[in-house]
Amino acid sequence: MYERIHIDNYKCLVNFDLHLSETSLLVGSNGSGKTAVLDVVFGLRRLLAGEAKVNDRIAFHPSTLTRWQPGREQLFEMDVSAYGEKYRYRLKVEHTLDERQSRVVEESLVSHGDTLFRCDLGEVRLYRDDGSEGPAYRADWSESALARVAPQPANTRLTTFMELVQSTVVCSIRPALLGAESEREAKYLGRHAENFVDWYRHAVQENPGSVRSHVEALRPVVEGFDNVHLQQAGLDKRALMLDFRAKGAAPDGSARRFKLRFDELSDGQRALVVLYALLHLRDEERGAVLFLDEPDNFVALAELQPWLLALVELCEETSSQAVLCSHHPELIDYLGPDSGLLLHRETSAVTVAPLRSPDLPDCGLKLSELMARGWER
Repeated sequence: MYERIHIDNYKCLVNFDLHLSETSLLVGSNGSGKTAVLDVVFGLRRLLAGEAKVNDRIAFHPSTLTRWQPGREQLFEMDVSAYGEKYRYRLKVEHTLDERQSRVVEESLVSHGDTLFRCDLGEVRLYRDDGSEGPAYRADWSESALARVAPQPANTRLTTFMELVQSTVVCSIRPALLGAESEREAKYLGRHAENFVDWYRHAVQENPGSVRSHVEALRPVVEGFDNVHLQQAGLDKRALMLDFRAKGAAPDGSARRFKLRFDELSDGQRALVVLYALLHLRDEERGAVLFLDEPDNFVALAELQPWLLALVELCEETSSQAVLCSHHPELIDYLGPDSGLLLHRETSAVTVAPLRSPDLPDCGLKLSELMARGWER
């Protein structure tokens, strides 16, 4: 679980600290930094999965520096807990004035006071689980050196941290970008779920038993839906197909059935398939860590509430965590009183405070209604 995220000199976030629980709802006006937080988590996930250099556009490109800050360094910290271990990961990135070179000047991982990994300007020192010094070597300072550490019996604590971060999902679903065909498996879901079918193909391969729970969860919320499967569509291609039952019987008395490709569904139906897949297509032992931006987009109110209840139940009963960004009244009223965090931008500083603050007016109105009337301003 992510317990704390610290961000400095990234877009509108300067010396910004965010403390999270098993379910957290980030709210605030446009430009208050909600999506920027998710961008940082996604960038760190890509970096630690070895998918990106530090100056990639979808990581920590020089254009992400805070415009009103003179410094050229960005600092990121994550406090994470997993299987009884508490970790602090720290990354400091430096950008040159001509923006031609970005480099990692510091990267470290500490757990319970024990240094597990440290890299200073490309000089790496690895430590074993018992705290003893391991190998030292040179690394490429344009990427995460930690991402290149192979799992070994002597560094299982480090591996546990890496597995949690690499399995983190950060997503803002864009149904129009979701096709139906897959040519390969994808271990990581894209920022907008654009590679969902590739990710689905990998997920069902890794956890085939989870398909049943995904199907059973979808049946009550997608009208007529019966089943889902991957169908051969070429030598290496697979197409995601959904089976439906039409209302009424055929002339011979049999049930009327038909199939649709995933990209033939409505935007809302595709969003629901993805949202429920995030809950059910997972490693049951490890759980899921989800950072979702506006998950209510494209979904009707009657469809949103069952998914929200299932999400909260998942976080309460497993080692899962959900961090949501939303303006939706349903999410604000359901999660806001206990789990809401208000991001507020005043001139150049973004602050964060519990949404249910002591100065909240006691007037009998719902929290979403108070916000609609400008209480948080």
